[in-house]
Amino acid sequence: MEPLSFASFSLASILASLPVNGGVTTQPTITTHISPAIVGQWEIDLDSNITMTKEAKARQAALSDVQTSKLIESSNEEPAIEAGTDGGILTQREARVLNIQPTTSKNLIASVNKSTQCRELYNFGADNEMRASSGKEWTYGRYLVTHREEGLPIIAIKTVYDNNEIDCSGNQVDQTDEALIAFLYHDGNQMQWCADPDGNECFMNFNRVLP
Repeated sequence: MEPLSFASFSLASILASLPVNGGVTTQPTITTHISPAIVGQWEIDLDSNITMTKEAKARQAALSDVQTSKLIESSNEEPAIEAGTDGGILTQREARVLNIQPTTSKNLIASVNKSTQCRELYNFGADNEMRASSGKEWTYGRYLVTHREEGLPIIAIKTVYDNNEIDCSGNQVDQTDEALIAFLYHDGNQMQWCADPDGNECFMNFNRVLP
C-alpha cells in the first residue's frame, strides 16, 4: 500500500485526541463526527489520475459556457477598416477564452504497477476505526470527518499499526504513525479525496464494495 501522507495540517493533531478502544474522551477539543455515508468497504481505483468532482466539473463547464458566449457576441461585431489611412489599418477587438486547467503536483498520485490483480480495500467503521488491506499488507487506524461551513468536509486518518508486508503493487512501506489529511467528496457509491476544498484536484478515487 502506498504511503498516505499528503499534507501537514494542524487538524492532524485532532487524531491524537481520539480515544483508544474502550476509552472515553473527557473534554472534546473540536466538534467532529463520523460521516455515516462513508461507513463500509471501499476499493481504490489505482488506475485513476488526478480528477475533479462532479460539482467542480459543473462549475468549470458553466464558466466555459459564459466565456464562449462572450466570445460569440464579440465575434459578431465586424472589424472596422478605416478608409484613407496609410496602409489600410485594421482595428479589431480581440477576445480570448481561457480554459485554465488546475495545476497539480505529481507527488499526489501514488505510483502503482497497473495490474488487474492489485486491489486496495479500505473499511471505515462506525466506531472511528479504519482497516485497509493490499496484497499481504494490512493496516489499522483511526479516522475523523470534520464538516465545515464552506467547502468539502475534511477526512483525517492516523495509521496506528502496519504489518509492514509487501502490498499488491510490490511496495513495502511501514506507515505506522503516519497521518493523512484530505478534503472528502462523496456521492453515492463514489468517493474522492482531494487536495483542495473545491474538489478541483482529487488524487484518490474510491468505489464502494460493501455497505
